[in-house]
Formats: sequence, structure tokens, C-alpha cells
Amino acid sequence: MTLTDLTITGTGSYLPGTRLDVAAAAAGYPEDTDRIRATGYATVCAEETLYPADMALIAARSALAAAALEPHEIDLIAVTAIHRHGHKRLWSPASWLQSQLGSVGALPLTVNQGCNGQMLVLQVAGGYLTGRPRGNALVVATDQFASSGFDRFTADYGIVYGDGASAAVLSTGLEQPGWRVLAAHSVSAPELEGLHRADAPAPERPDLLQDEHDVRSAKRRFLKEKGREALTETTRSAVREIRKELLPDGDHPRLRRIVYPNLGLPLLQENYFPELPGGADRSLWDFGRTVGHLGSGDQIAGLDHLTAQGLYATGDRVLLLGAGAGFTWTGTLLELR
Repeated sequence: MTLTDLTITGTGSYLPGTRLDVAAAAAGYPEDTDRIRATGYATVCAEETLYPADMALIAARSALAAAALEPHEIDLIAVTAIHRHGHKRLWSPASWLQSQLGSVGALPLTVNQGCNGQMLVLQVAGGYLTGRPRGNALVVATDQFASSGFDRFTADYGIVYGDGASAAVLSTGLEQPGWRVLAAHSVSAPELEGLHRADAPAPERPDLLQDEHDVRSAKRRFLKEKGREALTETTRSAVREIRKELLPDGDHPRLRRIVYPNLGLPLLQENYFPELPGGADRSLWDFGRTVGHLGSGDQIAGLDHLTAQGLYATGDRVLLLGAGAGFTWTGTLLELR
């Protein structure tokens, strides 16, 4: 999907100043100490005070300021998350964000499509904006695990989760400054949805809450039935397809970085680094290992981190790669205007 008139004109993020030392925290889980330390994370972000919507508002305001836009200029507001928002079940975070910003004319969407949610919504938002002479979408990812029954260290395999929010303003209109969207491509493998599904539905009761947060049990069952090799090959095949679509000529001399999901290092080494140019050297693992896996916000938080460094020149490229439950993968190729 080529989206040549779209530009990420602003990014913003909120990453808590509190960082948990992963090696030290792992000592508190005797049965999982080695497994947690093997993920390779140094620290992960932890937010004890702000809830997801509060963090989203901070990131959104930063992105709007970077894009030099007023809230009333936003046509679409989307909030993505993989976890609870801390309010009533039927509450709409996107509508709250719309109210707080004063973007009364925007279309609000709250999306839960796993850790690839923000990347998928950015692609959908591109289609929504295409054809408009001027238009802007604000897409925010936000998650906070500190105040819930989800144990960031042991709920999943090979991943330690961090708290934070990231936001991107996607704009249509020729020659706007920012990261021009050269192309985007998504791959879906619905046969893998069982990785995050229990073997049978269960009623919603307080005593079953811990089971609801247990990602490992679903993965154990699925991998026992289907085999680990099927997951690895499907993942690598999806990444190869994205590489073929977005980098048809192979490596590009101006491709500076590839922003992968902030998964644990062994998962990246097995499933992702071998399929894209530069491997670990071109990744943003040096940043990811300090913040943890931010739900659906890894890629835009990474892009915001790169933009803040100010080390890139017009024509430099960055590839964002997302992956999430379902299973889906999305690649978005950007070039700095």
C-alpha cells in the first residue's frame, strides 16, 4: 500500500522516569529468575500514579505541539491499548481524549487489536485521510500494568512489559515536514489467534482474574498442539513478505534504523533480525531494552526517541515493524522530508 501524500508530522511520548531493574526484580521469582534475565532487558518503565488515559493525554499534546496543530484541526482520534484503562468497562478512552483536547469535530475510535494495534490503526487512518486536501489523524497507544493483576515479569514468555504512551499525528497534504510515509504493508495469520485464547470460555468472576492475565497457559497449549516451529516460520515468513513489499531492491543506503517490537532479545534474534537488513546493528534494541515492551506503543515511542536525537537528514529512512496478537504484522517505511 503506497501512501505518498501522508506524513507523520509530529510524535510524542510519555515514558515514566521510574525504571525497574530487571535483573534485580528477577531474583524475586525463584522459578523464573533465569528465564526473566535471559530476555536481555536492563530496565522497564513503571508508572505507579498515572493511568493510561493520563499518559495518553501527555503524549497526544506533545505530538500536536510537534506537528504545530491545534486540537480542532484533528479529524480522527484513535486510542489503542492491550490492557485495562482503569475505568468502567464501557468507558471510551478516545472520547475522553477528544473531550480533554477539545477536538470536538474528530471521529473517536478505541481499538484493541493486540500489540500491533497502533501500527494497524495508522494504516487504516491513512486510508481515511487519503483524498482529503488536508486532514489529520491522532493515533495514541497507551498501557499501564503497574496497578493491575497482570505481572509484567511472568505473565508472558520472553517479554517484560513496560508502562508508557506514544502518539503520532498523521497528516495528508503535499510537502509537509516530518516523516513521509513511503509505503505500508500488513500481513495477517489468523491461524495463530489461539496463542492468546483459552481452551474454553470462562465466566467473569473475581477468582478467575489471575487466569485471565495468564498469557503463558494459552501459549503452552497452542505450541504443544501446533509446535514452536510453525510459529517461528509463520513469523519469519510474514517479515520476509514485508521486506519484499517495502524493500523490493534489498537494502537501501539511506535506511538508518529498523524499529522492531520491544520483545526480549532471544525472540528478536530468532524471529526478526535474520529477515531484515542490518540485523541487531540497525535495530533500536539499545532503547527497547531500557523501556520494556510498551504494548502497542513500541514503534512510535521508538520513532519519537529517534526524532528527538536530531541525527537524521532529509532523505534518511526508518522502517517501523509491528507485531501483535491475531496474529498480524505491519511494516511502515518512512523517509524524512
